Amino acid sequence: MCACRCGINVHMKDDKIRYIEGNRDHPVNREVLCAKGAAGIMQQYSPAKLQTPLKRVGERGSGEFAEISWDEVLNTATRWLHEIRHDDPKKLAFFTGRNQS
Repeated sequence: MCACRCGINVHMKDDKIRYIEGNRDHPVNREVLCAKGAAGIMQQYSPAKLQTPLKRVGERGSGEFAEISWDEVLNTATRWLHEIRHDDPKKLAFFTGRNQS
């Protein structure tokens, strides 16, 4: 949920998250958990959480989206990557880092 990547223990009841606590055996946070980490329950169950992939159908910034299938998402991404690879593979870079939230 943030750059620190703290270890957590998630307590479930009736297949729902009931409580999140810091993992005492994790080398980063050693059981301590900030409010953001403890609020992971709200992020998981937020009514604003996306449930399906969306595709922009209006102008950029219009907020107009339509639900699409995972197959369509993967086909679109494959097409984009194929075009880049065919044109100039040096134009493609992947980044993963600590600030992914």
